[in-house]
Amino acid sequence: MQPETAIDTWREWNADLRCRPVITGPLGGGRSNRSFLLAAGDVKMVLRINSRDTLLPEAKRSQEAAIWHAASDNGIAPPLLHIDSQNSFLVSAFIDNHLPPEPTRKESVLEQAFGLLERCHGLDVDAPPIDYAAHIEQYWKMIEMRPKLSTPALEDIRQPMYTVVGELFDSGAQMGLCHHDPVVANFVGCPECLYLIDWEYAAHGFVLLDYAALSIEWGVDDSVMVRKTGLDPELLALTKRLYYYLCGLWEAISRN
Repeated sequence: MQPETAIDTWREWNADLRCRPVITGPLGGGRSNRSFLLAAGDVKMVLRINSRDTLLPEAKRSQEAAIWHAASDNGIAPPLLHIDSQNSFLVSAFIDNHLPPEPTRKESVLEQAFGLLERCHGLDVDAPPIDYAAHIEQYWKMIEMRPKLSTPALEDIRQPMYTVVGELFDSGAQMGLCHHDPVVANFVGCPECLYLIDWEYAAHGFVLLDYAALSIEWGVDDSVMVRKTGLDPELLALTKRLYYYLCGLWEAISRN
């Protein structure tokens, strides 16, 4: 979908707009979708054009919207203003980003990130449980459709990763609503008030996976993660292996 086609529906948005929004520029940070900054008078919004095949297995855009609304109601995410009936785009409120150049090094920002994830995990919302093995299989189906895509390193540990998933389930690791993509770019705001954006991977899953991702993406030492969360160090290390693998699969299918 072209951005202008999405903007044509502006009167349907829950934004109390008095004029048609205009695109003021593209927004970076998204790993799969295209995002644009819109302005309608003094009102700023984000238009996200959804990419295909980016959702988790069995997930639906309507579920992403329900999760986003719940997160917004609890001050975790910016308000979601519109999602079209075809699930091809969504519009959310724009949050001015005033994070420092290296936000992961600022203690107040890190504390905010931990707090947002903890509140996310406590949300009581109807969301699908993620089947991590099926998620891996979904990636492999996409890889195998591209015969020229060579991934021997990923193939070598394909079966061991299913074992890792089984070990995490057998461990009784805490489950909850997880964001599943807490990269630095998905936190916006200021050190005193952060928000989480882009909820398309959100589902009920291992709380550990959000913290493993935060540890890797934010460069947080395992000892700090364990001290702040009380996580089992061995389970954290195991979950980081799974996160690295999922990222490797995503990178593989994104190369072509």
